[in-house]
Amino acid sequence: MKKPSHDHVIEQVPVDYYQEGVKNNLLQRFWHKNKLEKVMAAISIAPQEILDVGCASGWFLSQLSHEFPKAKCYGIDIYREAIDYGKRIYPHIEFKISDAHKIPYRDKTFDLIVCAEVLEHVDDPMSVLVEIKRVLKNNGIAVIEIDSGSWLFSVVWYLWRKMNGRVWNDSHLHSFNIKKLDAMIKSCGYNVLSKKKFNFGMAMIFMIKKSNE
Repeated sequence: MKKPSHDHVIEQVPVDYYQEGVKNNLLQRFWHKNKLEKVMAAISIAPQEILDVGCASGWFLSQLSHEFPKAKCYGIDIYREAIDYGKRIYPHIEFKISDAHKIPYRDKTFDLIVCAEVLEHVDDPMSVLVEIKRVLKNNGIAVIEIDSGSWLFSVVWYLWRKMNGRVWNDSHLHSFNIKKLDAMIKSCGYNVLSKKKFNFGMAMIFMIKKSNE
């Protein structure tokens, strides 16, 4: 079976999908606000340079910028229209159109990197994790968040796609559980600082850092 193209997935998703969803949809508001709460509770540093890998139009990154007003925030995504939209509504954030497999920044640039609900959509998740490690400072922290692959998530995801038509259809190229993701993260040269499930076990979050520190 032919794998769907990234363009096929992107064209399904409105540029303001997250902004409007958090504002108008109870499930999206619960999901993303709770995700933000869990990420903030886990961050133990005061970052100066934050990168969001797969930022879409920047809603989540904009929330981090409010929580860390002294930090400079950067976001990358391959969705050109979403990046253009983010530039218009969040002028204080630096956005770039870029593939997560080849992050357009120098080694050891960021002390906080967020990659939320991205690894399941990319061609090569390990390559993305290696790139994140490259641009992460030696004392930096990366936050990896993804669905847990639980039966409950599978049911909710199926119903969500049915209710929302074509949005996100065929978009998951990979599936993970907490054991599989833990092994992949460690094989890419990270130490796992913490890992937990949330949203009724439907999502999981890893706090990680380079293992050579």
